[in-house]
Amino acid sequence: MKDFNTHYHHLFHKLFGGMSNEMLDQIFKIGTKKELNTGEYLFHQGAKENILYIVLSGRLRAIKEDVNGTLILGDIGEGEPVGEFALFTGEPRMASVLAIRKSVVLEFNQEEYLTLVAKNPSLANSLTGFVINRLRRNTFQKNQSTPPKNIALINLQADHDLSPWTADMETFFRENQIPVQVFDYDSQAEHADQTFFDSLEQYEGINILVCSETHPEWSHQCMVYADLVILATDFKADPQIYLIEKELELYSKSILNKKIYLLMLHPQDAPMPESTSKWLENRDINLHIHVRQRNGRDIRRFCRIITNTAVGLVLGGGGAKGYAHLGVVKALQERGIEIDFLGGTSAGAIYGITMSYADFDFDKIEEITQVAVKSKLTSNDMALPMISFLSGKKIQRFAKTLFKNYDMEDIWINSYCVSTNFSRATTKIHERGLLWKQIMASIAIPGVFPPVVIDQYLHVDGAVMDNLPIEPMYKYPVSKIIAVSLSGLPDRKVDYEDSPNGWAVFMDRFRKKKRFKIPGIGSLIINSLTLNSLQKQEVTKSKVSHYFELNLKGIGFMDDKKWKQILQKGYDQTNEYLESLPKEERFWDKNKEEEFV
Repeated sequence: MKDFNTHYHHLFHKLFGGMSNEMLDQIFKIGTKKELNTGEYLFHQGAKENILYIVLSGRLRAIKEDVNGTLILGDIGEGEPVGEFALFTGEPRMASVLAIRKSVVLEFNQEEYLTLVAKNPSLANSLTGFVINRLRRNTFQKNQSTPPKNIALINLQADHDLSPWTADMETFFRENQIPVQVFDYDSQAEHADQTFFDSLEQYEGINILVCSETHPEWSHQCMVYADLVILATDFKADPQIYLIEKELELYSKSILNKKIYLLMLHPQDAPMPESTSKWLENRDINLHIHVRQRNGRDIRRFCRIITNTAVGLVLGGGGAKGYAHLGVVKALQERGIEIDFLGGTSAGAIYGITMSYADFDFDKIEEITQVAVKSKLTSNDMALPMISFLSGKKIQRFAKTLFKNYDMEDIWINSYCVSTNFSRATTKIHERGLLWKQIMASIAIPGVFPPVVIDQYLHVDGAVMDNLPIEPMYKYPVSKIIAVSLSGLPDRKVDYEDSPNGWAVFMDRFRKKKRFKIPGIGSLIINSLTLNSLQKQEVTKSKVSHYFELNLKGIGFMDDKKWKQILQKGYDQTNEYLESLPKEERFWDKNKEEEFV
């Protein structure tokens, strides 16, 4: 348990940087401490007050209310400022903020803030920097919250022993110097009053509160103080709604609701899950996670997820250039960079999700790739060109044979792909449903493959709307996003005044003069369809931790025969990119000290 003064100094250092302890004490003395009970509002939307708050303990939630209802904007944890815009601009509050569990804030009016800044001008710069970073984060990372401190753990089957999994989790946290305390009903002799729950903020790291069906009052209190709820279940158990879920009203609609993760536990050598959807049908959860016993990679992934430090990988489209993604992931794995969430469009979807499906076993991945190449999936597949040049039947048969009847939610590592809903002119994010069908929708290049019908809508290639789907990744609890592009926006000039006709191009190539450097009809159609998406990519690429474009010049859109060469290019260029990074950006380096916040 930590001393409160030390705790507050830690929080202020986090917000304001390297200030002296004397100055930090002065900040605390000038401000006014204010306590909030669960459900109590700190301020209401539209209120006019020039007051800044800093969260000392607990957890707040920002909500926006309008004629369409209430929108949860996100949660604010300890050490974060609240209400800074009203202080700086004098404008009415843009949202309401309330406590989702018992909380304490430090309050500063405008005069007090100016007094502090006069004594220490760097304080204003620190706060402004924090606000700018928050704005950048909120541009895409909507609902991204500070890591949970109190986690309520509910074992849906009381007779299911969780210790084989929890022991490995404790090892992970210990190795990463993250303190963890586990509390259950039996371990607390004096839990009848609020003293114990109010003292939780004094503990370093994470508090796990084990709920019990046999002690409903204790479990209700745990829910009040929790930042995150984890439902643990044996995957092979009955997927019914259990009594404790009903008693705790986990799925009721409320602005005080906590995020709920469904942790599905499997034996050590379990086959790939099937029919995960049966667990999700009647539960309103934020995320499901598959974890195998004694599987270090699964345990580490789960621990990163619940501490909001997961790693997401986003892969772009580009036809046969997508083989390079295999080399990228191979290089990442060799560096010890484990992928916790994966998303992709078009080629990024089929190659990326195939890797997820194969559980990143590269022997299996290369075996699948070799079979696909030998099958010549785009050869001898011509269709009457009323809808598309190719029928898509060969690649569909291959996808059905490979992915069988598995769904997206069955994959060990949570993955998504993106298509374009042609009927509604919108992007469609596929996280659930038949695996092969969602991928077919993502790779259905207009004019090349026929559209795919899903939920009575026509879907075409995701690259039309988003060739590098970074935004969907921000809904997950990630701290690092790696985005890999196969196609940028090159500045290419031509050395002729008028476009040549077909015969001129044919004769030029026949004579091998290479006078006319002009894309073929397929390349023109495909690249023209994705121009708007590439523009969007240029904007979003600055919003990720690591972004790099692979140089695959000379690789054609359907150069499947060169797959080994393309894979090697992806592998080599990824290693070059990682080697070029300064030490402070090598988040995977275990020798690099990072503070858990």
